[in-house]
Amino acid sequence: MNNMKNKIVLATVNAKKELYANTANELSAVPVNVQMGLIFSYIKSKGIEVDMIESDVDGILMEELIEIIEEKQPLLCGLICTGANPSSSTMTMAGIVEFFQKIALKKSNIKYFIWGPHPTVLPERTLRETEADFVIRGEGYETIVNLFSALGGNKKIEDISGLSYLEKGYYRQTQDADLVGNLDTLPMVNWEVMNPSRYRAHNWHCFGDMDNRTPYAIIWTSFGCPFKCNFCCINNLYGKRVQRFRSIDSVINEISILVEKYNVKHIKILDELFVVNPKRIKEFCTKLKAKNYDLNIWSYARVDTINQELLKMLKEVGMNWISYGFESANPQILAETNKNCVRNVDEVIKMTQREGVHICADVMVGLWNDSFDTMKQTYEFLTKYNFEWANIYPVFAYPGTDLYEKDSELKSWKTYALYGYECVPAGTKYLKPHEVLEFRDQAFIKYHSRPEYLAMIEQKFGCKTKEHLERMTQIPLKRRLLEEKQCF
Repeated sequence: MNNMKNKIVLATVNAKKELYANTANELSAVPVNVQMGLIFSYIKSKGIEVDMIESDVDGILMEELIEIIEEKQPLLCGLICTGANPSSSTMTMAGIVEFFQKIALKKSNIKYFIWGPHPTVLPERTLRETEADFVIRGEGYETIVNLFSALGGNKKIEDISGLSYLEKGYYRQTQDADLVGNLDTLPMVNWEVMNPSRYRAHNWHCFGDMDNRTPYAIIWTSFGCPFKCNFCCINNLYGKRVQRFRSIDSVINEISILVEKYNVKHIKILDELFVVNPKRIKEFCTKLKAKNYDLNIWSYARVDTINQELLKMLKEVGMNWISYGFESANPQILAETNKNCVRNVDEVIKMTQREGVHICADVMVGLWNDSFDTMKQTYEFLTKYNFEWANIYPVFAYPGTDLYEKDSELKSWKTYALYGYECVPAGTKYLKPHEVLEFRDQAFIKYHSRPEYLAMIEQKFGCKTKEHLERMTQIPLKRRLLEEKQCF
């Protein structure tokens, strides 16, 4: 190991073409991997030399990535198994498994770890199917630094919290690492390295300004979520249902850097639930309004955490879009998800529309008691309100959720890629997976092709956006499941 360099390399694996199929070019976003950026900044803050390779952003193919890493010869290399959303961690595993199959042929001396929400909840399976040297469980900041130190001979592997590995074929796991106590102690994402001009916003986020989806940034203001929806894997990384907050001053400071140094206008707030604490949201709006920036922001909220005063304040600072997780229009189906919202949904939708905030409506088809009739009820809910955008998701049984416990059979992680050829969602009590997927695909195209929808889009956002949507709905998704009508 004399030729090894005393450094760490962090990398993502580029499997975008396979995971996003025909949507990978014009339609899909090119998001910022905020978690990767935070890990990079943390390692660098400890005086360790660290490189970052964003294969999925820079279009670096797997063989080329392997060559780059081998040329760098780091003491330690980390594969980052996540994207802009926590659920993307599982489908990202498909590319990581393939990466390790290829790297095995190199007989490399480099030590590899895998980090992310998925490997955190399935550490032993991840180690066995990749033959990586280590899995980092949890947030991983200190664990990675300590592992690097141990490989340099300064610590013992078994003394490092948050580490999983195989020893002579036996699975070993050290104690869990503590979560970061004060999130303001984390260094900011290094935007000099993660240049916002390399990223691209979602198409719907830029309706009315489709030619200017970059520069783009994603910021975070909190980690985790206190709610108990049984389909959600947001807390996989943290090990418990808790939401921890970053100070508003540090958030505003980061936005200022993005706007003033990198000319960023389009911003996504990463938090799984941004609008949750009214006092905090008011502080955010008051301090951001004083900056007088021209922004186009979107974030997540629940219908029972929002009110008209907050909507008015958010709109004033550029919160043009809010994504509500409606999930199902059927009260019985919704109740089984543990997402019990007592708020009047109709009231919140009309309130949001009155304040001029566009709605990205998130719904799910294929929950356990869903039938064709209940899924149609959810679709009719979407058409009733004619939302500016509708995300229609089939249900996937993500590792770390209650649903996975019911559907934990061994399967390829490629089946979790919504837009991929190998996509296989969960079935229901009444429907096979191919029936759920077919309904979802047809509903998505039908919704965004409706004359009343396109007329609304043209009136609000102009002809160019309407034409973009017409092109989008003409792009077919190829599905092995639907071609074969195979019942998994």
